[in-house]
Amino acid sequence: MKRKLAILGVLLATHLAFGQGTFVYDQQSSDPSRPVTEDKLLFYQAPWPVQSFTPSLTGIGFIQLWGMDAAYGTQLAVNLRANSPDGAVLGTTSTVILPGRTNYTGPLTFLFSSEIPLESGNLYYMEPFIVKPASFGVSCGINAWIYWYTGGRLYIPGDPVSSEYDLWFREGIVVPEPQTMALVLLGASCFMWRHRRC
Repeated sequence: MKRKLAILGVLLATHLAFGQGTFVYDQQSSDPSRPVTEDKLLFYQAPWPVQSFTPSLTGIGFIQLWGMDAAYGTQLAVNLRANSPDGAVLGTTSTVILPGRTNYTGPLTFLFSSEIPLESGNLYYMEPFIVKPASFGVSCGINAWIYWYTGGRLYIPGDPVSSEYDLWFREGIVVPEPQTMALVLLGASCFMWRHRRC
């Protein structure tokens, strides 16, 4: 029993000491430190813009885009498609409601309810779309610029745009919060210690 408690203690200390952030980034069209330009892609209704990408990981848990002067109150989500810009939908993210009282410029993080398996090296397609427009009918803007992303390209609507243009995007997987794992290990340690005393 002492040995099991010692192992749990080491695991707990490791998770507390070496736990990192929430996101593991895989593909991105631009270095996040590079300033986002003022160029934006406006969209109102289907067909939506689509960005292809080639993952190196075997799963996806989130997609980040950059909203540009996007109407507050607009509700957005992202489809993940396979094989073509209008291919089968593998999953859809949760809906993001653009915040604030004025039009929004900044990062938008779209989460999948669970990690979706991917085949590393295959081409996939992200399709941001409007779930519900702003009540005053203003368009939604997302950033697109000359990013020269070599693992994919931008399609509007359904047709490829010049190869140097891409959406500003980042995608990857979500790792468990270190605090969650630490609490699980702490709870297990307490349970085993109490069981040992009884």
